Amino acid sequence: MNHFSIPFLSLVVLSSSVFAQENPVENTSTDSLKMDVTFVGEREMIVKDALKLQSWPELRKLENSKRDFAYRLLAKRMNVSPAWSMIEPVRLRVDAPLSRLYRGYARAGYGLNNTPLIDISFTDLRSREGTWGFNGSHFATNAPLGLVDERFKDSKAGVWISRFIGKERVDFSADLSRKNIVFYGNAQNDSLRPANELGTHERYITAGADVAFKSHHRDSTDLNHEIALKWSQMRDLQSTVENNYEGSFDAGKFVGKEHFSLSGYMNIDRLVIGTNNPDTLKTDAAIASFTPMVTSYRGPLTVRVGAGLWIDADKQSRNGEGSRFHFYPKVEASLRVLRDVFVPYISLDGRLDQNRLETVVRDNPFYYSSLDSEFRTTSISRDIEIGMRGTITEALSFQVFGSSAHYEDYMYFVNDTLLDSGTRFSTFYDTLTVTKIGGHLTLNLIDNLDLRLAGTLFKYDANGLENAWNLPSATWSVEASYEFLEKFKVDCAVEIIGSRSAITQVEPHPEAEPILQNGDISSYAVKLPSYIDANIGVEYRYNSRTAVWLRCSNVTNSSYRNWIGYPVQRFQALFGASYAF
Repeated sequence: MNHFSIPFLSLVVLSSSVFAQENPVENTSTDSLKMDVTFVGEREMIVKDALKLQSWPELRKLENSKRDFAYRLLAKRMNVSPAWSMIEPVRLRVDAPLSRLYRGYARAGYGLNNTPLIDISFTDLRSREGTWGFNGSHFATNAPLGLVDERFKDSKAGVWISRFIGKERVDFSADLSRKNIVFYGNAQNDSLRPANELGTHERYITAGADVAFKSHHRDSTDLNHEIALKWSQMRDLQSTVENNYEGSFDAGKFVGKEHFSLSGYMNIDRLVIGTNNPDTLKTDAAIASFTPMVTSYRGPLTVRVGAGLWIDADKQSRNGEGSRFHFYPKVEASLRVLRDVFVPYISLDGRLDQNRLETVVRDNPFYYSSLDSEFRTTSISRDIEIGMRGTITEALSFQVFGSSAHYEDYMYFVNDTLLDSGTRFSTFYDTLTVTKIGGHLTLNLIDNLDLRLAGTLFKYDANGLENAWNLPSATWSVEASYEFLEKFKVDCAVEIIGSRSAITQVEPHPEAEPILQNGDISSYAVKLPSYIDANIGVEYRYNSRTAVWLRCSNVTNSSYRNWIGYPVQRFQALFGASYAF
């Protein structure tokens, strides 16, 4: 009985302790057993404090970063015996092939104002030995406004041949041209016919031949040279004959980084006016020059220094003053910056320009030669230019400049009163200084589109004259061309010429006041307004050989005047086709 009661009593005590742990509010004195109790019986049991977890378990972060591995190559020497074999030459197509070159072409067209056009050219296949060819063209059109029945005509024909003889290339050419000029102008009222319709045209026939020799040495230290000789003769309906002989040479070689050169030029001219007249006038003129030059290349800097030694021998036109000697220093320096992105430059130059009948008619086709004609050589001295040119990208290039040039015996044109069969011009000479500033910009920002903008402003010192006659105050131009669909090409050109003042010896209106009186001859100033000349052309290429085209000139239909009394043709359209063979 005693043995049974003891375990029961222990069970009661244990139950109380467990209950006390689960209800801490009721038993706040302690929450754990303070002693161990041992029961005597079949087995021994021990009761201890409970073990409690103080925090939640945490996840272990596993490393998954990329491992870096390093390998070390072990050198191993091998004996290689090369086997050589010949490879046949092959052609590498590095660039796209160029368009095919044809032997020749033919163009023909017809337009308003009864305007035919024919142009043909033929060239032998090019080879190392040389080539030959010929060309011919004809162009004609009516006078503007139908003022006279005569027509403008321009016909040309020429042949050439080029051969290599050793290191020398020999070129020979001959040409013949026939040009008909119509004097349709009226200085008093250019919308009316000339006062006298008889003899309102002039015809010039020009024949010439030239030969040239040029060396082609690969080594720049060898002496390279170029020699050219030329003869031409021009005749008109007034029995005027002009023979001109021209020659030039140029020789140079490199010595280290310097290039030494010597060039020369000579022009002899004989003009005979009135060969069928007892009062025949003969005028002889000649100019000659020698120009030694040294060019030094020092990295991006290029410097050229030389001297132009000129002789002006036009004895008769200078009233017995005889030969004249001229010295023109020549200096030019340029610096390439950032691989030609910017190239600032400066130059000082000078020269003689020979005025003869052929060059005067080229400048003003309405010039009239007479026994009083005088041709002086123009001296251009102190021709200074400062500017900068460059290529920023393949799509953008530019040039800006400012220059000043002094002219002695500058040639002016004046309307003559002696002939009334169409307004005609004679010449006189004076000193002139021209200062100008301008530039151009070339853009190619879009594929197949080329655009060029240019402009120049002028300022003149006319040595006391009323104006710098027939010279504009400014010129502007825009040129653009665009190709699309590989078949069509459109090009246009717009030119803006500033206002000018011209001089005439024909009284423009009864209230006009003369600006100059020389005996019985009075001179008047006539204002020539500024004008816009716009031209556009369209070409359709049917294939690589055949194309049709349309050209429109003076699309603004303006009736401006380049010379007093001569309005130009208004709108002109010319349609034609071309074929390559």
